[in-house]
Amino acid sequence: MDTPPHEPARRPLRVLLVEDSPSDVELTKWRLQQGGYACTCECVVNEAEMRSALRAGSPDLILSDFSLPGFDGMSALAIARAEAPGVPFIFLSGTIGEERAIEALKCGAIDYVLKSNPKRLVPAIQRALDEAALRRKNQAAEQHVARLAVVLQTLSAINSALVRIQNRDEALAETCRLAHRIGGYPLTMVALLNPATRMARPIGWAGYDFLEQPWEEFPVAVHESGDTSLMGRVIRSGEAVLCEDIATYPHVIQAREALSAAGIRSLACLPLRVDNTPVGALLCGTRSPTVIAQDEWLLLVELASNLSFALQYLDKQNAVHFLSYFEPLTGLAKRALFCERLTRLQARRSGSPPRLAVTVFDIAHLRVINDSLGRHSGDRLLQCIADRLKTRFPDTEHIAHLGGGTFACVNALREHDTGEVRTLQDELMRLFAEPFRIDGRDVVAEIKSGVACYPQDNIEPHDLVQNAEAALKEAKTSGERYLHHRVEMNAELARRLSMEQRLRAALETDQFRLYYQPKIALRNGRVAGVEALLRWQDPETGLVAPAVFLPLLESAGLMTAAGTWVIRQAASDCRAWRLKGLPPLRVAVNVSPPELRRRKIADEILECIGDLAGDPHWGVDLEITEGVLSGDASSCVNALRLLRAAGVRIAIDDFGTGFSSLGRLSELPIDTLKIDRSFTSRLPTDRKSGTLVSTIIALARAFDMTTVAEGVENRAQLDYLLREGCDESQGYLHTKPLPRSEFEAWLLRNGGGVELGAKGLRSARG
Repeated sequence: MDTPPHEPARRPLRVLLVEDSPSDVELTKWRLQQGGYACTCECVVNEAEMRSALRAGSPDLILSDFSLPGFDGMSALAIARAEAPGVPFIFLSGTIGEERAIEALKCGAIDYVLKSNPKRLVPAIQRALDEAALRRKNQAAEQHVARLAVVLQTLSAINSALVRIQNRDEALAETCRLAHRIGGYPLTMVALLNPATRMARPIGWAGYDFLEQPWEEFPVAVHESGDTSLMGRVIRSGEAVLCEDIATYPHVIQAREALSAAGIRSLACLPLRVDNTPVGALLCGTRSPTVIAQDEWLLLVELASNLSFALQYLDKQNAVHFLSYFEPLTGLAKRALFCERLTRLQARRSGSPPRLAVTVFDIAHLRVINDSLGRHSGDRLLQCIADRLKTRFPDTEHIAHLGGGTFACVNALREHDTGEVRTLQDELMRLFAEPFRIDGRDVVAEIKSGVACYPQDNIEPHDLVQNAEAALKEAKTSGERYLHHRVEMNAELARRLSMEQRLRAALETDQFRLYYQPKIALRNGRVAGVEALLRWQDPETGLVAPAVFLPLLESAGLMTAAGTWVIRQAASDCRAWRLKGLPPLRVAVNVSPPELRRRKIADEILECIGDLAGDPHWGVDLEITEGVLSGDASSCVNALRLLRAAGVRIAIDDFGTGFSSLGRLSELPIDTLKIDRSFTSRLPTDRKSGTLVSTIIALARAFDMTTVAEGVENRAQLDYLLREGCDESQGYLHTKPLPRSEFEAWLLRNGGGVELGAKGLRSARG
């Protein structure tokens, strides 16, 4: 006896048919059945019927004829987009032409199938359903990420509140308010237990408007049989509960009917502990039909943990203790707590000691972000970085905020392998691949990092972190993305730290000096101006080269203070020369990009310059690098325009070595282009350098700017510049940079200029 072949299960499909021909309706149903679908079809022929059907329930698919009496397919498509935007819409028609089909696709139709080519119908439907499923999946993923971002923001806000508010009850009430307002939880409550009475009292709540007395105390039983509420059960047992559906939850829920009437679908309740003893509970409710995802649950666990940690200090109304352990801005552990946690990780051993990699990393250019976008934006960036780190490290005991833009993390290693360490660093770098959205703009954060491993690099947690910091310092100096700690780095770090301390003392004890190098006008040999160059007269080692101390000024955060000193000193020297009756001089000072990006920098510079700002012959001018004008440089350009309007002249230093747009030159407040010494030094023999120098001179002339050639050291270079029409020359051919007194003597000795004769270069009175 033959057994009939097993017929595969048909796929259920709910279809809305916009069709006025009964025979076409039956034919469509038959074709879908032949294609393996078990169809439930509803047929409509006009707008009212279609709207009614869509409002009664969303179908899986809409199939529509293009032309119907008193109705048309494009109107049906518009209704579908408004009433059921996620449902795929396919035209099944015998009258649609190519132009109208293209228009329909542009308006949102997924496909069109001609009734004369029915073989395309089932494949077109399958493709439309697959694409719709993929869209729903992507939307769900996007919603999940957006939800996590909201919860992370809530966590940061609550952590800040716990530090800011010293009164325990006020802090817990604010916690509930923030979870309700920012986190979007329809109801939240924190209750604490009175051990003497075994009664729990709600301390803070939000969203409980449907209850007459949400502040009522409730009992906490000793045994399960005595439980009268979910919060009481959690406080008694010390175990967190995720109730996915309050309607079917088998244990007691206080006010279950009132919660259901308010639309609450699920509850998350977590214990609060002090010294590992349950002392209260945190309750959050949701209306969403979807269950709280694992990622969100872990964040709620972290919130309960932070509340628990804070309770013992908030009880005493003493936030100082809490501040000593957590960074209030990000809610992450500070150095002391991170090292304590490292100690515990080291103690978790079964046999051989655990292998750990401690990474300390720093946000590059954080000072620039603070200066250009404002401190608030810099703080928001740090909070967003902390939030993103929490997605990579669900156990926040493994991350820390060491202050400023410096963070730390620890990873377990399977074995001491540089390849595994490199992989961990690559994963950390990928966290920063996407920009951060700060106040409506994308902010890119780049990092440098240093790594130290346990037990290879050091035993003590504090030393381990310091070793990672030494490697970070070396990485920042060398330009590497990250470096592994080496013993010699500690000595180098100590040397640099000592130098930084001496630089701070140098600012306070007037150890800096300005040296001056003249710029010679090539049309007449007169001194057209001077450049002020910073030098350090170290009492221990003598005159220190700028290449040694300038990077340390920046890494130590002293560049702004040093820049202000340079401008004030240059202005003071300029006034002194004016009083002595020397020939008029304009003094150019270099301003670093971080200085220029600071808000109100124009006002600060003008305050330093004082009365020189309006003098057409004497004054202080600025030299900036091309990098200042790259990217979003609107704040810098505005500052330069203000300064230029006040009589300060602006030069681009080392022109040709950066990446500024030549097309923007005419729009920028620039007076002078300085040709970099790397090009001048190869004149006149190097053809490419000659072409570039000639191009810069021609470009400046076209924009009515002055050109200054730096690093002129011999007569052949000067002759080339004279032939090409360069305006000014600066370099050792005329004189090396001189201290103020020696420069004054040089200026008086040479009568304010040099002779540019063909037989040689000599002083005008020499």
